[in-house]
Amino acid sequence: MSVDKYIILSFAVVYAVIMIAVKDILVKYLASLYSVSFMLLYTSFQLEGKLQQVYVYALRAAGFLFLGYTFLENFKLVRMLRKLENKAYKDPLTGVYNRKFLEEVFKLEVEKYKKFRRSFCILFLDLNNFKTVNDTYGHAEGDKLLKKVAEIIKSNVRKEDFVIRYGGDEFVIVTDIEPNYVLKLVERLNSSIQVKYNDIEISTSIGSACYPTDGKDLDTLLKIADMRMYQIKKMQKELLKSYKWE
Repeated sequence: MSVDKYIILSFAVVYAVIMIAVKDILVKYLASLYSVSFMLLYTSFQLEGKLQQVYVYALRAAGFLFLGYTFLENFKLVRMLRKLENKAYKDPLTGVYNRKFLEEVFKLEVEKYKKFRRSFCILFLDLNNFKTVNDTYGHAEGDKLLKKVAEIIKSNVRKEDFVIRYGGDEFVIVTDIEPNYVLKLVERLNSSIQVKYNDIEISTSIGSACYPTDGKDLDTLLKIADMRMYQIKKMQKELLKSYKWE
């Protein structure tokens, strides 16, 4: 076996190990493509002299074509990720992503779904009694509260989740669907966002919508998540009235 074969085989093994070791689905995807490409090239060299040369060359050509496709996919994903890192996508007040970013990350998640059939959810959060804080203590105090809530949200999500300030006191979280994770996340957020501002109690109402079950475009998913959030908010108010009456 020549040194060239060893080098090609080592690349295939390294990328296979990366594919197994990492959790990020995009890294897994690219590593698997590289591993398959180098394995095809290695196999073509390994079978030289054992098969007709035309088959060996065909296998080698497939390896190079697959490697070219891998480079193209790598370029597309890197360009997309760099676009998402743009500072223009940060909310200056809270430090989380802004509404413009939501449109871009939605495109990324749809691409991931097309490649891996991995669904994702949009959680829509609205703060209860935030307007009262603004009206009573002023917008500067309301801004401090928004910063605090943003920090609470960030501390309760995974690093691969996206936290977005949609507008005013509304936040959006984009997250992959994993068994029980969305429900646990909602429970954590409901429990964690219990802030008492002087005599005003701040809590949250959360609605969700998932792609593609609830819709296949961003506007539809946001409308459904928003509608469910308001249904939950209404139920919370009714429960609160019932509790006070008792």
